[in-house]
Parts: sequence; C-alpha cells; structure tokens
Amino acid sequence: MLSESASRQTENVVLVEPAASAAGAGDDVPFFIVGSGRSGTTLLRLFLCGHSRLHVPPETHFIEALVTRLPLAAPLTPAQAAEAVAVIVGHPHWKFMEMPAEALREAVAHMPAPTLADVVAPVYRHHLARAGKPRCGDKTPDYITIVPELAAMYPGARFIHLIRDGRDVTISMNELGWGHAYHGEQFEWTRAIRRGFGYRDSALAPQILEVRYEDLVRDVAGTLRRICDFLGEEFEPAMLERQQTGDTLVAPEWRHIHGKLAKPVTADAVATWRRKLSAAECFLIEASLRRDLERLGYRLRFAGALWRPPLAVAAALLRAAAPLLDRLLPALHRRGYLRRPICL
Repeated sequence: MLSESASRQTENVVLVEPAASAAGAGDDVPFFIVGSGRSGTTLLRLFLCGHSRLHVPPETHFIEALVTRLPLAAPLTPAQAAEAVAVIVGHPHWKFMEMPAEALREAVAHMPAPTLADVVAPVYRHHLARAGKPRCGDKTPDYITIVPELAAMYPGARFIHLIRDGRDVTISMNELGWGHAYHGEQFEWTRAIRRGFGYRDSALAPQILEVRYEDLVRDVAGTLRRICDFLGEEFEPAMLERQQTGDTLVAPEWRHIHGKLAKPVTADAVATWRRKLSAAECFLIEASLRRDLERLGYRLRFAGALWRPPLAVAAALLRAAAPLLDRLLPALHRRGYLRRPICL
C-alpha cells in the first residue's frame, strides 16, 4: 500500500501493472534518477553518461509543473499542447536545455494530438542527437515526488532512487544553505525518503531500484552493474572514466557545488558526520531524522531505548522552534558569536 502522502499523489493517476513494469521499456521511454539533492545523483549521472548508449541531460524540473495542470496520458488539445510548451520554455531551467524555444514550438506544432510525453520528447531527442546516443535518462532528484505521474506518462519507465545517510546530506545542505533537518517533511531528504517508503509496497515497486550512495562509492563497478541490469543494459568499463565528462556535463553555474567530481571516487564522503558534527549537533540531527535513519538501516550514534525519550523531546522542541532557529542561527554567526555555523 502507498503511504497517505504518496496516495495523495496517485489520485487520478493510472498506474501500470507490475508485470508490464518488469518487462522494461524501449529506448523511447526515459529512465529517471530521483531522490534528495546532495545524495550523489550528479555523480551517478556522470557514470551513466559514460555508457555508449545512455545520456542524461541537465536537470529538467519543468515536468513537475506540467503534471499538475495537464492530462498525463490522454491526447492534448491544441490549446493544451501550446500551454505545455509555454510552461517548458518559460521554466527557469529551460536555459540549461540549450535548445531554441522555437525549435520545440515547431516540433510540437507538427504533432497530431500529442500526449504530454510527446511534447517533452523533442527536448530529450535534442540531447540524444548531440550526444550521439539512443537512450535518455532524466536526473531531476525532485521527481521523487511525482513518480506515479511519470509512470503514467511513460509506461514501463525505470526509476533509480539514490539514497544517502541523512546526517551527511544535512551537513551538505547546511553548507549550501539549502535547509535544515528540523524542518520535517519540508527538508528535502526527509520528503524524498518518505516518498520512497510509500512506493515500496505499491504497484510501482518493480519499476524502482533503490541504490545507496555508500555502495556506489565503495563498489563503483558492482553498483553500476546492478543499475545496468535494472535498465536492461550491458555494463561497460568505460563508465568508470566519468572524470572525462564532468567538465562538459555540469553547467558552469553549478560547478562550485560539485568540486569533488573532478577527483577520484573514494569513500571519504561516507559517514562524514562522524568527524564533522559535534556530539550536540549529532544528537539534534538524529532527533529530527531518527525514525527514517533507523528504517533505512543506518546506525545511530545515540541508539538504544534509553535515548528514545530525549530524542523524541528534542525533535518536538526543534519542530516548534524551527521559525526562530531559521532567524537566530544565521544572526548569531554573522555577529561572531559562533566560531562556525551550527549544523542542524
């Protein structure tokens, strides 16, 4: 069964049958890399782009806007097709597609009764033509929230859900100013993980492969073989040479947050919380993320029955104080009261 939050996402969405999902899909159906940001999705994108048949363009993001306002699988009216194009080319991420807006408008104008997938297809084909490859993926982590809609748009599509220890994600998010663990489901990692839990026992499960970031960096070849098997592709050793593609595949605007991509892959970024967090920071982050970390099998520093009551109390206090903390912590750092920002 889907969780309550995931069930709300599937209203009016027709899910493909598990048998059809397990059969896979052809080159015309994209696969998707989803999850939380700062979980290694860009690293995985570069590895997959090293495959002779696979290409993953920059994050699209605009499909999330499309599925909230237009039919998912039914043919679109001319007005709806024009609206879809307007949404795509008007999205802030359109500039990263490096495709003339007029080219998309012209392609869609010649389509008789296109579906939503048909309208998006020219964007994917544009990048495949530039890469000289036949099969496209889409690495937009936020699409973890619209997996049911994407499955309706693209029957048989495959989804790779990349998962990383929430404490390490929290550190990275804090460093970039992208959110705090105490924000609950407003925190990107928490939202992604709970959506993933909701899909595990649903009709979507055969279409979703959960991959741990920790496995990816500790056993690159083995993890990529598993992903290739899931996608119905042969593993290619050339995928391991992702350093050769990083400079050209990551937009200049985003390279400052992906500095490690140019370095050899190591397990150094696994369990960074052990050396970067103080005991107090770790306690408070584990208070916010405890249930999800435990369900994922990550070992807590503050484990055991005796810690559960104080962790629960701390979690409740953090939730209640969230608006105040959002203002107080940056102010304390700006005024020099903190030697370094507090990671929460």
